[in-house]
Amino acid sequence: MISKNKYDYIICGAGASGLLLSYSIINDDFFNDKKILIIEKDKKIQNDKTFGFWESKESLLDELVFKEWEYAEFKDSKFHNSFLLKPFKYKMIKSSKFYSHIGEKISKASNFTYLNSNIKSIDQENKLVKTDNGEFQSSIIFSSIYDDQKVKFKKYPLLKQHFIGWTIETKNESFDDNKITFMDFSVDQKNEIRFMYILPFSKNKALVEYTLFSKSIISDNEYENEIQNYLKEKNITDYTILDKEKGLIPMTCYPFFQKNTDNYFKIGTAGGWTKPSTGYTVKNSIDKIDLIINYLKKGKPLSKINFKNRFWYYDLIFLDVLIDSKGEGSKVFSDLFKNNDPIKIFKFLDEKTSLGEELSIFLSVNIITFVKSLMKRISNLSI
Repeated sequence: MISKNKYDYIICGAGASGLLLSYSIINDDFFNDKKILIIEKDKKIQNDKTFGFWESKESLLDELVFKEWEYAEFKDSKFHNSFLLKPFKYKMIKSSKFYSHIGEKISKASNFTYLNSNIKSIDQENKLVKTDNGEFQSSIIFSSIYDDQKVKFKKYPLLKQHFIGWTIETKNESFDDNKITFMDFSVDQKNEIRFMYILPFSKNKALVEYTLFSKSIISDNEYENEIQNYLKEKNITDYTILDKEKGLIPMTCYPFFQKNTDNYFKIGTAGGWTKPSTGYTVKNSIDKIDLIINYLKKGKPLSKINFKNRFWYYDLIFLDVLIDSKGEGSKVFSDLFKNNDPIKIFKFLDEKTSLGEELSIFLSVNIITFVKSLMKRISNLSI
């Protein structure tokens, strides 16, 4: 039994956000005299997911990047656009490398303790984390524990992004290994929002993923049948499945961050860090952790961090539109990529556009649909 102990920071959960926060702390000398405990129930060693994101600059994660791409394409049944991503590059990290690399950094950091244990409860008032291995106290508790059963979404829209991906190796050269397929909506939508996402690692090896934005989940067989059919349509029939991955990501504007205090701070998906309109989390996490680190170093109260900016409102309306689209949600994405410079769309999704750029984007889509969703939300006093 590990005895009760006190730490400067406790990080509950060693998923992407918990490890990214740990990584940033380790790489900043300011925190060398801080005592940190990170708690995770399971040992993170498997390659259970793929982290994809785009960047225009170098970051702490560059040494972990497995592959990066300079080109991307967007497709639907009537439209196809291939484009240079510059100034961005699309980057991909294997979770197994991510876990092992940062885990090794943590094990070598003298001010870090890594504990594999089940977290039974978090006592915010007494700043106490109770585990199967004892109780631990901290000045600040960061938690990435997500439990949507305890969340009453009510007025906030909720879609589920869910997918199964195959990493395949083909007998013949089948892929352009310098171009990702960001979204391919040419597949049967089946009155939902469905697309293929492809990351080619070489000319004969790629991750091929079938993704849905919907309220309900489908069977594993349906995902895999759709992948198989898609490959067949591309005349890719002679291949070996090397690996599979499966995921479920909540897409919502629920303000998880409103429950943050100076001593208790939700991170990752549990903190609302998943980009509601796309489901991307790692990129958002990097930006938000930079903000947290800045607040900690300046001694500013964490409760003052407010993630509800204008892009939060854009995402709120965008989710409403997707939910109300009745199977036509792919057209929203198609209008965005058809009527705008794709780089501006990536910049917009990165929350780095100006108001003028955002206005031009809004005018490029079916603005009436968005206005209807906005008025509906205002009339229901839901913003």
